[in-house]
Amino acid sequence: MPRELTITVDDTLYQTLKPMIEQQTIGTFLHEFIQNRNRELSNPAITELRGTLHKIDTANVRDETDRPL
Repeated sequence: MPRELTITVDDTLYQTLKPMIEQQTIGTFLHEFIQNRNRELSNPAITELRGTLHKIDTANVRDETDRPL
């Protein structure tokens, strides 16, 4: 169900988006943008994390006995 959305943007962005609105392609553009953004925010695959354990900063790690119970 189509809904109306009003946003305020600066003039440069308005000039960029205006042709998409006129050609009624802004919906497709926003849908693709959201899909790509969601992929970036999702948890990385284990294969992407392999070999990165050595990059963990352990300078802040304390021994168990250093902490009060």
